[in-house]
Amino acid sequence: MRSVLLSISTISSLCTVTLRAQNDLPIPPLISGSNIDLQLQEGSWEFHPGELIETYGYNGDLLGPTIVLDQGQEVTLNVTNTMPDLTTTHWHGLHVAPEHDGGPHSLIMPGTTWSPSFTVLDKASTYWYHPHAHGLTDYQVTKGAAGMIIVRDAEEAALDLPRTYGVDDIPLILQTKPIVDGQIMLHTGLDTVVVTNGVREAQVTLPAQIVRLRCLNGSNERTFLLGFSNGMVFRTIATDGGLLAAPVPLTRQFLTNGERAEVLLDLGGMEGQVFELMSYGSELPNGTMGSADVSMMGATPDAYYENGLNGSDFRVLRITVGPPTAAPVTTIPAALALVEPYEEADATVTRQFVFTPEVMGPVGMVEGPIMINGALFEMDVINETVLLGSTEIWTITNNTAVGHPFHIHDIQFHVLDRNGQPVPPQEQGRKDVVFVPANGTVRVITRFDDFADPDVPYMYHCHILMHEDEGMMGQFLVVDPNAIGEPSGAGNTLYIAPNPSSDGSVLFRAAGAEGAAEWVVLDATGRTVARSTTFLTAPGTTIDLSFLANGAYTLRLHPRSGLARTYQARFILQH
Repeated sequence: MRSVLLSISTISSLCTVTLRAQNDLPIPPLISGSNIDLQLQEGSWEFHPGELIETYGYNGDLLGPTIVLDQGQEVTLNVTNTMPDLTTTHWHGLHVAPEHDGGPHSLIMPGTTWSPSFTVLDKASTYWYHPHAHGLTDYQVTKGAAGMIIVRDAEEAALDLPRTYGVDDIPLILQTKPIVDGQIMLHTGLDTVVVTNGVREAQVTLPAQIVRLRCLNGSNERTFLLGFSNGMVFRTIATDGGLLAAPVPLTRQFLTNGERAEVLLDLGGMEGQVFELMSYGSELPNGTMGSADVSMMGATPDAYYENGLNGSDFRVLRITVGPPTAAPVTTIPAALALVEPYEEADATVTRQFVFTPEVMGPVGMVEGPIMINGALFEMDVINETVLLGSTEIWTITNNTAVGHPFHIHDIQFHVLDRNGQPVPPQEQGRKDVVFVPANGTVRVITRFDDFADPDVPYMYHCHILMHEDEGMMGQFLVVDPNAIGEPSGAGNTLYIAPNPSSDGSVLFRAAGAEGAAEWVVLDATGRTVARSTTFLTAPGTTIDLSFLANGAYTLRLHPRSGLARTYQARFILQH
């Protein structure tokens, strides 16, 4: 949301409200099966009549097909990059191994294809996919590269819910675009073009029965507060990663960047009525992107007030109620799914994550760059190491002037509290994004059950895409302590204890190796962080590594006499 000096005429044209023709809501095509092909490509799109804008899309000019997956199925996703830029594709919310997650380390170079294969382990819900190359995420997503994922499972299938795609089960990708002088321009703060599934002034005819809306906030920075112009009550039935225990009646649904919510509308008996799905920006709390005042500390940049959407109510979809279908869903289930949050008493680790601006001052407190635990993202730094099987509480404290949507890859979590208070029922399901308010604290609890990898990390980051690209991101490894210390080759047995080490002291011994030797310690990125010579004894040799940070490491041992072997084993420091 960088401040950019624009002419008065340009700003006036962007903020002027005019009556425009309605556009039928496009429904992205479905794609499914055990092998799914996606092509990330350049395109063009007419957001304004007669004005073609350069865009990106999957299998088309803008956005991408909706991927349908079944829990338990095996799938291979072939992503071909035909764009001039390198990219990645992240399966946002899906529980997959880190090498299949599509984070910044899984680069897809121009003209190449990336083909992750995995078993779908997720619960029925709405997920999405988008690029995640470091420094390019904001640009590529804002230009249009994104799509929805629907996962189905037996628990959801047993419920009488709308699921006829495009008829009573409607995907809604909600975005605002910064289009200035015929181009998508980043970091202007002028994301004044409201698009739903890629079109402005979207309209749809829905049947007079129970209808499901799958709402995704795919914007680069704006938060939506959804509700209906006729004041009708709707029921939220699912969060990011699964169904809620029961429908939650609401008139407003808060949806920050990257979040999803599934809602049910009862349109029975409303045939012929017309109303609108709105975002009520005038009701957003200050300190939220899209509110009247984005800062809680008097630090709002002047350009923020030049955006006519900020602090305003605006339409995202016009709805006309048509006749019911031949086999309508007419009732809403009273109960939905079994939701079992982890017990706080079972947590074995608590981690702290603190947001602070790199440079103090009015601009830095809102626009950043924003640091996590005093550092900006570096590709070759592992910030946290998680032990496989551990239950953890992550405490996230925001010491900036604006709220941040915090996303954790790999897992779904449950929100314990926000500013010490329980979150409302619509947030008490499985989540992968949580809103951390300005000057506020959120605690989440999760469990790391599988997908240990000592080399490839997962990400955690702010989902305001400018903040993410500027370094508001970290990475963590999930490592299996029972697999660490295994020999690197037949006969090359290197024993390390204790493992993990709780005080930084490590004893090692190697079968058949005594006398002078050199040892080298490598961090998770392969960088040498310690090196020395020692004299090996049969009982073992102890070295002090307490000066190293917690994490996963590799010890390599090179004896200078006897067998010409290199011994290698992995270990963890957790002190």
